[in-house]
Amino acid sequence: MRAAPRRHLSHASLAILLAVDLLALIALVADQVLTLGRGWSWLLAAALTLVLLPALLRLVDRVFAAARTARNIPIAGVIFP
Repeated sequence: MRAAPRRHLSHASLAILLAVDLLALIALVADQVLTLGRGWSWLLAAALTLVLLPALLRLVDRVFAAARTARNIPIAGVIFP
């Protein structure tokens, strides 16, 4: 289940952050371990990131579901008591 409508920006930001981190990590590992050229390692990283994107989205959904259950992430603009 996707995040609540008021948290779409947070949901998208976390998903993009994780995808870019995964892209950079795979590119670094491919460049170091497989001794590929930079272009090939980035291409491989982009392909693997696209393959793993559904798993990343499920992870983001689980993070927001846990936060919704624990109620520990406030909505932006809310006044704290």
